[in-house]
Amino acid sequence: MARIALRACSPRDVQRLIKDGVLAGPLPAGETWPGRAAQWLDEMQEGRRLVMVAEFGGTLVGMGQLIFRFANGYQDAEAANGTDIAMIDSIRMRPDAPGNLSTNIIVELERYAKKHRIKTVTFLVPMDNNRALNQVKSWGFEEFRIMPEGSKLLAFFRKRIA
Repeated sequence: MARIALRACSPRDVQRLIKDGVLAGPLPAGETWPGRAAQWLDEMQEGRRLVMVAEFGGTLVGMGQLIFRFANGYQDAEAANGTDIAMIDSIRMRPDAPGNLSTNIIVELERYAKKHRIKTVTFLVPMDNNRALNQVKSWGFEEFRIMPEGSKLLAFFRKRIA
């Protein structure tokens, strides 16, 4: 039986993430998935972000990220401060991914965060996504802030891990 393997993303994974349907959907005008992924990998090289990919049966089926420090101009010390708070971001999966994949990604990101002296992980979810809100709560996260962004409301969650 195939096992889910989680590992750090490399530049050679970007086209596979797109081809395998993990990176899909609309982006803001002028952005592309290869460009966005290149930015994530640059931030990973700088130590501000971890990008993990999930492989199952030879196919990339998902990904998740851990942001240690936001890019300049996007600072939010309650969400990720570069010291002991990091944000879980971009949990993405193929529609046919194994059912427990998102939980496996969260567990692995939390394990990595603990090893790097992170005490609290945060998560951001649109308020109109009830499924994601319920999932985040089932992982033990608690809401600590609601913030407007354009016409949407975003809920910030946090979980103490250390």
